[in-house]
Amino acid sequence: MKKIFLILAIGLFSGLICSCATVMRENTQAVPFKSNVDNVNIKIMNRSGEVVFEGQTPTTITLKTSASGYFTPEKYTVIASKEGYKTETTIVDWHVSGWYYAGNFVLGGLLGYLIIDPLTGDMYYLDESVHINMSKSK
Repeated sequence: MKKIFLILAIGLFSGLICSCATVMRENTQAVPFKSNVDNVNIKIMNRSGEVVFEGQTPTTITLKTSASGYFTPEKYTVIASKEGYKTETTIVDWHVSGWYYAGNFVLGGLLGYLIIDPLTGDMYYLDESVHINMSKSK
């Protein structure tokens, strides 16, 4: 009986500290921003509407993948502008990591699926890169 209790306790503890997406991913990601025209002004806003970056392309920005909430991925809106060109708006969208599904099936179990990865936000990743296509204004 003591062996069973010990095995269950170790399993519970390891599930708490090693949810698979949390182990394999971070809740930030470097995202490169490029455009078909040099020096495009970009403004990046998170899902709350807060400006998290203002600058020019090309650049690489480290963005959070989670919006600091339970099952709350981050989503960004990018507004691109340059004199002589139409203002463009694009979205940097989120996706669920394969580590969340497969890794928790093998290692993390229900604690990983329902508590740890959703709270840390490590289960999400953003678009790998963003390319902004600017077109000349008429």
